[in-house]
Amino acid sequence: MSIPKNIMLFREKRASELRMVAKSLEKTIGGGINTSPIFQAAKQLEDINYIPMLKDGTRNPNFWGYEIEDFIIPVETIKHIRPKGIKDVSITLNMKVIANSNEWLTLSDPLADLNFHVLLRGIGTENCYAGFHIDRHDMNLVSAEPHPIYHLQYMVNPLDSDDFNYGSVLNLDTPRIMHYPMDFILGMGFLTSNFYPTAFEVLLDDGIFTSLYKEYQERIWKPFAHTIANHWDFDRANIIWKPTSALCPYLI
Repeated sequence: MSIPKNIMLFREKRASELRMVAKSLEKTIGGGINTSPIFQAAKQLEDINYIPMLKDGTRNPNFWGYEIEDFIIPVETIKHIRPKGIKDVSITLNMKVIANSNEWLTLSDPLADLNFHVLLRGIGTENCYAGFHIDRHDMNLVSAEPHPIYHLQYMVNPLDSDDFNYGSVLNLDTPRIMHYPMDFILGMGFLTSNFYPTAFEVLLDDGIFTSLYKEYQERIWKPFAHTIANHWDFDRANIIWKPTSALCPYLI
């Protein structure tokens, strides 16, 4: 199965954008941050032999995507951290995204698969962990409870350890909280704004990052938001709940 030339050009542009964001992160976070997982993802996009495959085995030459493994950034927001004694916290991101290039300029869902897995690791007298993931649910699968196609789910035991001490923590499979989809670029805005807000403010002053962040909001978040809004009839001139940044601080 060969990849059409126009799709490879599309993929090469996405690869270039990942590299630009990697360089912005190097300048913003510094401290020996390892951006090689981002550059590896860019190389995957440029690989003419790589066609992403969905869980059901579907492969399509119009698909594009990448995997990022063990990308680590420091956490700044530890003011009210528990348990006490944790002095250093970091985030490890593992993610996979598959998208359809034919939907990039439409108001349809551009993504075909998403797993955005975040592990928080705190170092103290004992190492402590927390985590969450943002997934794309396969709507062909039957679920007993509401299952938003894009949802955030917290993980009390993110390492899935059999001997994890749950203490007084009650762990359930629900709720799956409706969430907007994210690629790596949108994910960096989400993670830095929540866990490293100083870096997020610096990134917003970076013209390259800001330009890409806006474009990906247009391509990925806009179809999601417009689809939900389309559930009701409304007159845009009468919308008075402003500013939008109060509802979603990540919008720029």
